[in-house]
Amino acid sequence: MKIMLIGNAGTGKSTLARWLAAQTGYPVMYLDQFWHTTDYSAEAKQWFIQQQKNFCAAHDNWIIDGNYSGSMAVRLAEADLVIWLQVSRVRSIIRVIRRSLRYRRDKNSRPDMAAAFTEHFDKDYWDFLLFIWHYDGGKLRKALAAQQPAPQVIVLHGTRAKEKFMADFKRRLG
Repeated sequence: MKIMLIGNAGTGKSTLARWLAAQTGYPVMYLDQFWHTTDYSAEAKQWFIQQQKNFCAAHDNWIIDGNYSGSMAVRLAEADLVIWLQVSRVRSIIRVIRRSLRYRRDKNSRPDMAAAFTEHFDKDYWDFLLFIWHYDGGKLRKALAAQQPAPQVIVLHGTRAKEKFMADFKRRLG
């Protein structure tokens, strides 16, 4: 099975990816680990897309964690299941700020992030928080609607829905 995890920052995608990998043994590609090693140029975007293609081609089963709408079509064309995590904007922002503070103290707290990544509480960080606040999933909806054949999509609204999904998934595995 090929599983994509999407959703706003701070919704729990990476946490769910680690849990799914532990349950299934599937390899995980954390898109942040790749993107945040680049200089964010046009060439970097092409390299980033190629890395995703290589990962998809190299594995019969996989989990890919991250949105990156500019390269989403690459993953959607291969995915069997898309899990879209959704929580309130306030919860997303609180989780991101907590995650950032934890990461400043302990780089190992985010195994899904590029090792050399550094986060600064500067204008870019505040712009990122604004992005989270204004996130509406419009690009994701368009990408999903355009994909034919469409993969199965499961939308998980909040922590309880995620926990129920995890319990059901574990039961199905036996």
